[in-house]
Amino acid sequence: MEQSTSGAAPGTPIQLITISREYGAGGSELGVLLGRTLGWRVLDHELVQQLAARLRCEEGEIKAMDEHVPSLLERLASAAVITAPELRVQSRPWVTDPDCIAAAAREVLLEAARTLPLIVVGHGGNCLFRGRADVLRVRVVAPFHVRIRRVAQRTGMALPQSASEVRRKDSDREHYLQRYYQSRVNDPCEYDLQINTGVVSLDAACRLVLALLPPIAARI
Repeated sequence: MEQSTSGAAPGTPIQLITISREYGAGGSELGVLLGRTLGWRVLDHELVQQLAARLRCEEGEIKAMDEHVPSLLERLASAAVITAPELRVQSRPWVTDPDCIAAAAREVLLEAARTLPLIVVGHGGNCLFRGRADVLRVRVVAPFHVRIRRVAQRTGMALPQSASEVRRKDSDREHYLQRYYQSRVNDPCEYDLQINTGVVSLDAACRLVLALLPPIAARI
C-alpha cells in the first residue's frame, strides 16, 4: 500500500470522503447528513452487516470485535484454535480474532471504493486511502465531557458508565490505527479537515465539508 500522505490534490474532484471520529463526536451522524445531501452511498454500520455475511457469523459477534485490537488473552485463544485440531473443528477463529475481522474490513472497503462516489466512516479509511488524490479525509472531535453527555443521552447510561465507554472506544480506535496502519490517531497530517462538534453544529460541519467539494457535487 502506498504510504503517501498527499491527501486531496488541488483541482482533483473529490469522490471519496473518509470520516474519522472520536466516540460520541457525531461522525456517523455527519456521514448520514453528507450522504443525504450529496446523494452518496455511506459505508458505516452497513460494513458490520457485510463482514458478518463474509465471515458467516452473527452481526453481534462482529460488533463486539469491530475496530478492536486483540488482547493478550484473545491472541492466546486464537493461537490455541490454530494449533489444536480438535478446536479447529468446533470453533470459528474469526469470532475471537480481531486481526481476521480487520483484514476483512480492509477488503470490503477496497471493494466498495471501486464504485464512487462514497463516504466511509471509521475503520482506518483515512489511512487506507491516504494516497488517493480524490479523497477528502475528515476528522470529527469534541470535548470529552460533551461526548460523555451525548453517549449517556443516546444510550441511557449513567454518566460514569458513559465515561468508561467513551474511554474504551477511544482506546480501541487509537490502537486499531496503530496496529493495522502504523498511524497515530492524533497525527494532524492524517486528516485534511478537523471539526470540533462541541462548538460547530452538524449542519455547519456538513457545510464546511461541502465547501471543499466541486460545486456540481456539493448541491444543497
